[in-house]
Parts: sequence; C-alpha cells; structure tokens
Amino acid sequence: MSKKVWRADGFTLIELLVVMTIAALLFALVAPSGARQRDRAELAGSARAIAAALRMARSRAIASDRPAIFAVDVEAGRFTGAMAGTTGELPRGASVMLTTTQDETASASRGAIRFYPDGSSTGGGLTILRSADRYDVLVDWLTGAVSIHEQHASAR
Repeated sequence: MSKKVWRADGFTLIELLVVMTIAALLFALVAPSGARQRDRAELAGSARAIAAALRMARSRAIASDRPAIFAVDVEAGRFTGAMAGTTGELPRGASVMLTTTQDETASASRGAIRFYPDGSSTGGGLTILRSADRYDVLVDWLTGAVSIHEQHASAR
C-alpha cells in the first residue's frame, strides 16, 4: 500500500489575510505623509513664483527708470507683475495675507508693493499659510531685496 503524501505549495488564506492587513496598515501610514509633502511642495512652488514676480518688478523698475508695481488681489486669488500680461495665481486652499504700506492698500483684500528706479521699494510681503506650513515672501523697503522664509510644524 502506498501512502499519498500531500504537500502544500502556496499560502493559506490566513497567511494572505495577515499580509494584506499589514500592507493596508503601512499604506495608511505612508499615504498621508505623501499628500503632506505634495502640499508643502505646492506651497513652496507658489512662494517661489511670487518671489520671481517680485524680483521681475524690481528689475523692471531699475531697467525702465520708472516705478513698477506688483499688485495682489487676495480675494480673486491672483497677482500681477510689473510687465503687462504677467499674472499668477495664489495657491488654492491656502490663507494668503498681504502686508504693505497704507498708501499701497486699495481695499481689505487688494494692495500693491511698489519698486522704485533706485531698487528700493515700499516694502511688505505676502504670507501663505496652509495647515502647519507657512511661507513668508518678504520685500526689504531699503534695498528691494526679496526673500523667502519658511516654517513647518516640525520646526516650530
């Protein structure tokens, strides 16, 4: 009489369920951090675009030997640079605050930063907030230099 030897090739249902559960838990932990990195990258890109438009306005004032204006409409979610037709959008879902002089404030949500032919400006900047991330794009009034300062929840 011969004995039949049964040999299992593969995995049991319980083993598959355990592996699937572990994979789901890991995905649940990793997915939010990926979305957070994407949001942070979007805000950083917006801050760089605003800084570039401000620098362009300063360069335009110096090159043309006439004042140039960088205008912001927070409510509409857009900004306009010194050159005709150069507009950009403020990041959606973020809180944006404009800081400028009283003379350059048109309303509660609209204002401008003016650059002069000698490179100086009225000063001010924009603050962009979303969740625990903050980007300040600042303009020095004396030199017109534009800088970006960032803060994240882990840095606070």
